[in-house]
Amino acid sequence: MDSKNSHSTQQAGPLVFDVPQPDDLDEIFGIASGAHPLSDFEEDAAPEALAWDLDELWAKIRHGLGLAFARRPDIASIGVDSWAVDYALLREGHRLGQVRHYRDPRNERAVEHLELTFARSELFSRNGLQFLPFNTIYQLEAERADGRLARADTLLLVPDYINWLLTGVLGAERTNASTTGLLDARTGAWDPELANHLGVAGTLPQLVEPGSTVGTLRPELAAEFGAPGSVDVIAVASHDTASAVAAAPLTTGHSAYVSCGTWGLVGVELPAPVLTEDARLGGFTNEIGLDSTVRLLKNVTGTWLLSESIRYWNQNAAPDGQITLESLLPAAAALESPGILIDPAAERFLAPGDVPGRICAAVLEAGGTEPESREQVLRIILESLAASFAAQAFSAAGLGGFTPDAIHLVGGGSQSELLCQLTADKSGVEVVAGPVECTALGNVLVQLRAHGGEDWDMGRMRQLVRNSVQLQYFAPRGAGPIA
Repeated sequence: MDSKNSHSTQQAGPLVFDVPQPDDLDEIFGIASGAHPLSDFEEDAAPEALAWDLDELWAKIRHGLGLAFARRPDIASIGVDSWAVDYALLREGHRLGQVRHYRDPRNERAVEHLELTFARSELFSRNGLQFLPFNTIYQLEAERADGRLARADTLLLVPDYINWLLTGVLGAERTNASTTGLLDARTGAWDPELANHLGVAGTLPQLVEPGSTVGTLRPELAAEFGAPGSVDVIAVASHDTASAVAAAPLTTGHSAYVSCGTWGLVGVELPAPVLTEDARLGGFTNEIGLDSTVRLLKNVTGTWLLSESIRYWNQNAAPDGQITLESLLPAAAALESPGILIDPAAERFLAPGDVPGRICAAVLEAGGTEPESREQVLRIILESLAASFAAQAFSAAGLGGFTPDAIHLVGGGSQSELLCQLTADKSGVEVVAGPVECTALGNVLVQLRAHGGEDWDMGRMRQLVRNSVQLQYFAPRGAGPIA
């Protein structure tokens, strides 16, 4: 399962399977899911509490797998990737309640409590992660106030939970484990002091390397899906960004990348973590990638501002009919560059709702003129995203000791020629756009490598992507690089 992050309307992407070449990749079934009030499931839940409906998601995964096996009975393996940080708690093989959503406001309240014991600077020196209030460690600090954490005997991140449902085998795939804050950035092992403090020392499974076989599909599921023989479940790089970067067609060690969906993950690939104070103050994170690489990146806002603005306009503009991003972009592209940009990562833009109104307010507060049209709002968003991507790509590369020679923009955002061109203009370096389904390709390529019996390094995987996918190139228009 390849899942793309979203906010109020999480869109899970295609179920993907081991196939011979990336250009043979077919989307079988798309899964839409999103945040639900916890009160939908628990009568006494706080009204603001949020959760995922994992039971519905699992039912849809099973449906999609049935469709996939009906089309290709010879499927050899399944790989699961998803968003990071969220987890299921189990006791004796049964899930304890719902999987809470990373946007649950309880996480914000837990930050101060955890940092009474572990200062933010100490946490970074341990786990190398950018401070984000929804990191798993803050969720677990909030969880300590509830009774279910004390009752749990197993904690599984979302893709590991799906793997367990598929196979009955417990494990914690390393790339996703590195997003929790519980992994020691220097040793690559669970941090015992943090785990003990948070009460999960006995619940964390053994770490699993991407590319290893988790187990085989449960017989009852194989019968349900119509699988004729043994089907492996492979531990891919199960954090969706790790899969995306594994397949990003980087040509040199000095290329930066932007994995752009709802979130924008902007960074570089390095052989070792950067745990300096400059990296911490810059808001950068060190996450493990395929083959023990380190993804030094910053988690910034991506296409969320666009999708949430469209959603809000449609919700509140019935007389105008259905509004689409595609219908507004040509006029937005024809506009002059706005004089005032916004900080897309500002806290005021994180929650669902009147994002366009908040953007207008931010422009006015900065001394600009209030946008008069939807197209102007979209142009401000796109210019601001491009400026953010360019600045963070250069910052990440600088922390790695080099200047980027190109920026590879992959994921859904790579479909916007305007966003790609603006990013090239603001960075002063070439932007290479595509592939769109980079996460799915990374998922499949790790499965292919696991079955191939050959020693594929990422260079060979990326060359296969370059040979199989049509990329677009955007040269900068204007003066040199921002550095």
